[in-house]
Amino acid sequence: MDHPRTEAVGELRRLPGGVRGIAMPAKFTDPNDALLFLLRHPLRKRLLRLCVEARETRSPKELTIPVNVDISIVGYHVRVLAEHGAVALVETKQRRGAVEHFYRATALVDEVPWARAALGLGDEAA
Repeated sequence: MDHPRTEAVGELRRLPGGVRGIAMPAKFTDPNDALLFLLRHPLRKRLLRLCVEARETRSPKELTIPVNVDISIVGYHVRVLAEHGAVALVETKQRRGAVEHFYRATALVDEVPWARAALGLGDEAA
């Protein structure tokens, strides 16, 4: 039986089997809303800052070093950043039987007037 979604985005909700999870939004159309959602999670905020500062491609594997978090968690949050337009997949490479994905920060941070300050990057433009 389908139940309508009544919880607000980002609120805890009950998932099938009694598991609690976070309500994920559909893709935002307003860049401000997308960035507000993305920056609510401290790891995503840090990952986005690292991608903007790098000004070159970064893979989740490379991002695990400065954040000291497991690659599966970093990979998940980088995919969320990509789904909401903060980073873009620009390259893939075969690495030891797996595919390494490389992402670059998009112009989203520069489209939102308060974004650089929220990331602690000051006013410098990319």
